[in-house]
Amino acid sequence: QDASVGSDQTVNTYWQRIKEYFDERNTSGHFRSSDSLRQCWSTINAECQSGSVACQTLLA
Repeated sequence: QDASVGSDQTVNTYWQRIKEYFDERNTSGHFRSSDSLRQCWSTINAECQSGSVACQTLLA
């Protein structure tokens, strides 16, 4: 397996690959840098984690 694609890739390589994937599929016309995409993911992930904790509390 290519180390730049597997679990040994750097964080910057990982987010650059996500940006390339985004750019290939982006039909909105809006530019997003890899840092912008990383920040969006950070926000989404935090909200999902918060929602997950709330659901676990309700189901407990």
